Amino acid sequence: MRQYSVVKIKSLKKDFTHAEKIIGSRLPKVGDVGTIVEVYGEAFDIECSDENGITIWLEIFEPGDADLELLYI
Repeated sequence: MRQYSVVKIKSLKKDFTHAEKIIGSRLPKVGDVGTIVEVYGEAFDIECSDENGITIWLEIFEPGDADLELLYI
């Protein structure tokens, strides 16, 4: 997977928690589709947006945080 790849969350292996610095209106959930906006070695910033382009959530995913399905490269 690389920057701008589109992925779907198949399962979550980490409990994401809401904090003041979190961007968006809710936490990631199974079935969400997002775009990898930045790559940090093996970690990714993934953003999920609504149909108007408004960020639903933006999170850093470390290896092992979730099972991701690659939809588009």
